[in-house]
Amino acid sequence: MSKFGLATRFVWLASALCSVLVFTEMSNASFPFTPDGTKVTGSVCNTKDPDFQEHRYREQIPYCRRSVSSAMKDSIYRQYGVPRNCRTQYTIDHFIPLSIGGTNNADNLWPEAKVIKDLRKDLEIELYKALSQGRITQAEAIDEIRHAKFNPPVEDPDDFRFCL
Repeated sequence: MSKFGLATRFVWLASALCSVLVFTEMSNASFPFTPDGTKVTGSVCNTKDPDFQEHRYREQIPYCRRSVSSAMKDSIYRQYGVPRNCRTQYTIDHFIPLSIGGTNNADNLWPEAKVIKDLRKDLEIELYKALSQGRITQAEAIDEIRHAKFNPPVEDPDDFRFCL
């Protein structure tokens, strides 16, 4: 387990318990808890990427500037079946965040429900800080992100109801 694993998961669990109580009474449809692993594999920036801007950190990680068009967002929402009337309750998330070397490619984007993102709101900034200070590697940061996004901090996803 990484340096952030145990403490972060404890905070997530406490937040999840509160969120379950709040959101159980919402609509009857379940929302996507995790990215669809057949659509989102995560991709990292490289110097040939059209959005490449510079190298960052001691590890000299290629950094891509943010560039996700409205058309791309609409496409991602359609792939996941999120109707227009529900999209304000989601955000198009970079599976591997730009701050740790992710891309704007479709294989790195998914519609994440805001209530799930809120359960781990500090994780990305913590990983960014650790990576920029050389305390962890890009590979370790990506492992943490993958684990967090494919394993949201809830015991029973059926306890959550959301607009779909």
